[in-house]
Amino acid sequence: MVGALAVFPLFGPEPQLDYLAFADGVDRGVRVHELSGGASVNDLSVVNPLDLGVLLYDGEEVLGAQQNRTFDVSVLVPAGAKLDVPVSCVEHGRWDGSRHGEAFASAPQAAYPELRRMKAARVREQASAGLEARAAQSEVWEEVAAKHQRIGTRSTTGAMHDAFEQRRDRLGELRTGIASHAGQVGMLAAVGGRFSVLDHVSRPEVFTILQEPLVQGYALDALEATPSGAPSIEDASSFVAQIFEQRLFESDGVGLGRAGRFEGDGVAGAALLCGNELVQLTAFRDESGEAGDSSAAARRARIRRHLAGERPRQREPNSAGIAGPLTATKRPSAA
Repeated sequence: MVGALAVFPLFGPEPQLDYLAFADGVDRGVRVHELSGGASVNDLSVVNPLDLGVLLYDGEEVLGAQQNRTFDVSVLVPAGAKLDVPVSCVEHGRWDGSRHGEAFASAPQAAYPELRRMKAARVREQASAGLEARAAQSEVWEEVAAKHQRIGTRSTTGAMHDAFEQRRDRLGELRTGIASHAGQVGMLAAVGGRFSVLDHVSRPEVFTILQEPLVQGYALDALEATPSGAPSIEDASSFVAQIFEQRLFESDGVGLGRAGRFEGDGVAGAALLCGNELVQLTAFRDESGEAGDSSAAARRARIRRHLAGERPRQREPNSAGIAGPLTATKRPSAA
């Protein structure tokens, strides 16, 4: 194994709900702007003129306007809708009012898993307290600045994007060993021999668009890690099983569907549910020591229930599946 990044591709049941990836939506006319009544660091306005919903994925970055941002949570913007969504600034040193009317562009990367994990923990904390599900902006700025210092990059405006740009060649080297597979709907990434993040969407064509930005984020974290052997398929099976045994706390989502959050047994994350379909799932390794099952949690549905009755699709003969509603090939892609 070269480098510190290994990625297990994930496969799942046939999708039900039809929707588009954010970058695809932008190409078709979806627009993201600062709020029309006055810009807000932690809110953006999304206009979807299309006849399909558009998925904004947790951690996706948008560039331009008054400062670069990332989405705090995954949001399914309804067809024909205008929606304000929660975001975090990842460019501390720029607030350019002269660019207020400019539409944002979709970035070639998503936020790296360590930043996404930190943001998600704060979002869960807020949601559990009955507050609006948002990250803590000051923590985001501090982490982005620390990332620049750790990997030896610099930015006059404190932009996360500049860290990626200045390490793009090395990120490309790490990316080379990660394959794409027909029917793939997600990835389980290990950095330095330890599982870091699982990303999943229900539609393969949406995942195809998301894969590159997400992997760029994985690779940025891998630059800091000591190379180590990839986890085994048994380890991956256990990690996925832990995730799908967690019980979801469900609440109203920002757009279409319901938001689900979970924490316990060494994993934590968030999901987006429409009907009984798991449209989106992000899970992180969590070492906070929180228990996984309280009396209140026992009344919530397990994550796997939202794929109940579906059988994993057949895979190539040289692959072996993880038991459960999502499966991973036996040999991970490695860089």
